[in-house]
Parts: sequence; C-alpha cells; structure tokens
Amino acid sequence: MLLECGMQEEGLFRVAPSASKLKKLKAALDCCVVDVQEYSADPHAIAGALKSYLRELPEPLMTFELYEEWIQASNIPEQEKRLQALWNACEKLPKANYNNIRYVIKSWPSPSTRT
Repeated sequence: MLLECGMQEEGLFRVAPSASKLKKLKAALDCCVVDVQEYSADPHAIAGALKSYLRELPEPLMTFELYEEWIQASNIPEQEKRLQALWNACEKLPKANYNNIRYVIKSWPSPSTRT
C-alpha cells in the first residue's frame, strides 16, 4: 500500500499520523479487517503503523547479535563487496527475522538455504 499510494508523499516516515487514526488502523490490522480504501488517502497512517510494528518487536529485526556486522558491512566503500557483506549478514539472521524482513520488503529473493 505504501508503494502504491505513499511514494510521492513528502516526509512519509517523518510526518506522524493522527493518533486516533493510527490507533484505529492498528486495531483493524490486529483483527485482520482493514478497509483499504479508508487508509489509501492517508499513507502517513500506514507508515506510522509500520513504524509502530517495528518499534514494538521484542528484538530488532536485524538482531542485537548481528549489529556490529551490519555496521561494518554498511561502511564498506565498494558497492559489490558491501552488498555481499550485507547478504552474508542476512543469511545469519534467525529464520523468523529473515522471513519478516523479506515480507516487509517483498523484493528479496529467497536463498536456497531459506526455502
């Protein structure tokens, strides 16, 4: 939904949605009964719900354990080597974290070790 209606929105993840709309959307998501049309006009509410979800996870998606590896990989100047280091870190994630990130991003190919 963010890809469809939010990519042209300035400050998508910086501008906070109204608290009542965010609360209503989160409740609808929890019950699996979201009226897509109701929120398509407010991508900030959708972005806010995603931020809230990620913030409320018991452990960061990228894990505390791999933090240093992510930082080191992101500091590699050569793009090809940086991407390989990031993939290597991804492959070390617990399967649930990897699947969650993959779902959120929806563009990562699945390495044969994760299928």
